[in-house]
Amino acid sequence: MTPSRPASQNRKTSGQSASPLVRTPQVVIPSLADIQRTSTQTPVKTPAKTPIGASHRVQKPQKSAPSDGDVDYQTLLLALADEYLNAAHSKGTIIALSNNELDLREYYKLVATGLGCLQAAQTNFRMPPLTEALTRLRYARILIEETDNDILAETALSKGIEICERNKLLDLKYTMQQLLARMLHKSNPKAAAKAVDKMIEDVETYKHTPWEYAFRLLRISLALSSSSHQDFVIAIHNLQKLTNLATRNGDKLVVVVAALIEALAHLQQSTSPDSVEQAQHAVAVARSHQLDPRVQEIPQIVSMLQMVDISCSLLEYDLSQASQKLQIMQSMMDQRINDSRWREDGSFLVPLNTQTPPKPTEIGDILRVENGKLCLTLHWLPQHDLYALCYFLSSMTLGAKNSHDGRKAEKYLQEGLRMVRGNFKAPEEVKESVVAASKRLEWRRILYCNILLHLTFLACARTDWESASQSLKELRSSSEELGSALPESISCLMEYAAGVIAQGNGDLVAALAAYDSPFLSLSSSTNRTMRNDPRRDTAILAGLNTILILREPSHPSHSRLDQVLALVEPQCLSSSNKYIQAAYYLVCATVHNESTIQTKQYLQQALQSATGINNSQITCMTLTFMSWKYFRGVVGEQSEKSARAGRAMAKKANDRLWVSVTDQMLAETLDRQGKADEARGVREEADRLLMGLPAALKRTEYL
Repeated sequence: MTPSRPASQNRKTSGQSASPLVRTPQVVIPSLADIQRTSTQTPVKTPAKTPIGASHRVQKPQKSAPSDGDVDYQTLLLALADEYLNAAHSKGTIIALSNNELDLREYYKLVATGLGCLQAAQTNFRMPPLTEALTRLRYARILIEETDNDILAETALSKGIEICERNKLLDLKYTMQQLLARMLHKSNPKAAAKAVDKMIEDVETYKHTPWEYAFRLLRISLALSSSSHQDFVIAIHNLQKLTNLATRNGDKLVVVVAALIEALAHLQQSTSPDSVEQAQHAVAVARSHQLDPRVQEIPQIVSMLQMVDISCSLLEYDLSQASQKLQIMQSMMDQRINDSRWREDGSFLVPLNTQTPPKPTEIGDILRVENGKLCLTLHWLPQHDLYALCYFLSSMTLGAKNSHDGRKAEKYLQEGLRMVRGNFKAPEEVKESVVAASKRLEWRRILYCNILLHLTFLACARTDWESASQSLKELRSSSEELGSALPESISCLMEYAAGVIAQGNGDLVAALAAYDSPFLSLSSSTNRTMRNDPRRDTAILAGLNTILILREPSHPSHSRLDQVLALVEPQCLSSSNKYIQAAYYLVCATVHNESTIQTKQYLQQALQSATGINNSQITCMTLTFMSWKYFRGVVGEQSEKSARAGRAMAKKANDRLWVSVTDQMLAETLDRQGKADEARGVREEADRLLMGLPAALKRTEYL
């Protein structure tokens, strides 16, 4: 049997990729070595696994000659299948990274041979029920993951479920039904949801609590993979049911996991204006159990709790609180770096307050027995990926202080880049399929692009256009490797960054071309209700920058100003993003200048919004505009204070352009005040900074 997957690995999964912070139970099939241990027949010595050479080419395992006497072909076939599949999966990560056509062909030959061995064992020999059920589960799992033959996989699972029902192998039956529902979800999400709902009713009726946890988590995962508000409501409903059930049974770890998933769901998909508050409530539920020793000993849960809590503070614009929580997270991650509970595949076990089944070999891998306790298996991120993500979150938290605290945010990003690059150059040796390795590699490349993107904007914030351009160039190169898997949000932000860099260098034609990109189009039909919509918010910022360029009456496209204003203003007024609000009020003050009272109101609102979120750039621009608007040519103490305040904020923002502008303004104010010596020193600093600006910006006059 030859897998039908093309060599280019273009198998697609339905729905939008879930957040890396949310991983629900995955079906992990026991190896055939486990099957052999359950067999009552005499095992046959299996052939040794042939290592892959330096060229990473997968080679077939060598078959050893059978010993004298009768040969147990059933056990031999199962052992050979294990050998062939292990030989292929042992280099899955390296092959996914190199994407070598010849290696892929050899890989799929091994997979096809392993599947053929499994199929032959099922077809030609009568097996004990447990062995046959486990074999069919492994066979279907490989078919679903490695091939496009879902019909054959469904047939294998259906027969396996029948065997389990006849022989009362309930745990294996539920495992197969989970896998069947996941496969069905790819082609018919509604049918899959109904099937899972039916299974939840069954396990609830028979009071199979651990499996009710597993099926509710599966239902939540399927619902959150959709952008529908109805599915979001279903996910929250099942999370509440899960929490209530776990509370009744004393499973505090399950309560914490459910609370964290609920918090992430509110942050990512809720349309409610108080979504952050609801997320914080869920975090509070999780934190109410954080002192429980069982919670503290699992590093994946503790780290997820800290990261979600920091994200809530960032979305509430409380940077001081986020910084305090960041220190706690970093201290905790340093302490847990050598914890034995980290696993290469990113899985972790959640112990349950349920009696251990009499035959642990019959329960599959969704539920496992560890140290005499029945555990639910969950998957998140491997340790290396999680630490790289923590560096990225650290930079996001400290980004507002980057210009005046020694560029700590950029240093965290550089460390994150180093870790991800290390994974590209020397990937870990995890036994997994090329498909699973490709998904993990895709996640890392997306994180890599996000780190480069944030590094670009940090360089823009301190007007280091050369560094920003270099980061953007590397970002474009890295994004090409993702192809169609590149998230739309990254594409939008790349175009916006190109516009910002062009505008910062004085190339207004190129800036407008970037802002007018289809990625940054803003129409009247754009969704205003979703709180977390990066594409919409980026398009709004592009529109505001377009207004700043077009507002000059001498601009050739000045006639477009009213049209752009009509599109941008409703979006800004309905936005809950305080950064957008601050920028909008500042732009309004520069454009709507018919009424002095109205202009003062806009400036006051811009200043309040900018200081409330600690945005040094907008605060600097607002103070500078106020000084120019109301104290230009005025002699007095207030005019000097105003000019000095603008200059101080420009220095805090480390913005060379605005430091140059505010220096010139302060120098002229000091001249009028009769402070010629100080004015001369300030003007010399302004001239020195002016020489380092792009040629298009070297103008000694200001507005």
